[in-house]
Amino acid sequence: MSLTYIGEQITLYTGSILFIAGIFGNGMNILIFSTVRNYRTIPTTFYFLSGSITNILYLLLLLTTRIVTAANGIDLTRTSLAWCKTRPFFVGFLAPLCFTCSCLATIDQFFVTSQHVNIRRLSNIKWAHRILIISIIFYSF
Repeated sequence: MSLTYIGEQITLYTGSILFIAGIFGNGMNILIFSTVRNYRTIPTTFYFLSGSITNILYLLLLLTTRIVTAANGIDLTRTSLAWCKTRPFFVGFLAPLCFTCSCLATIDQFFVTSQHVNIRRLSNIKWAHRILIISIIFYSF
């Protein structure tokens, strides 16, 4: 057994488990955070919803290609010029955006639990929308 074969097997089985668990968990987050009316007006849940959508996109676009490469030996970055050029964009866009959503949710929780009224006012759904749009624009360049 070579190290390449062992690495492919680890990628195949671990990636498949992570893919199934990630789709299920993030799908449940999206279902819960988008259907309960009270959750739609809270900035923290908006950030968690955005992070879950970003995670699902990451899993569907990037992890599936790694699993296919490990299972079949077909590397899409070598066969498709378009995917070869867009994959680094998705890696540099989706991963930091998901991390940013988690950080923004934590910062918003700090705002909500502050003793000072002026800091509590910073937790606003309109500001959450604006900040997320600015983050998307920032990471897309």
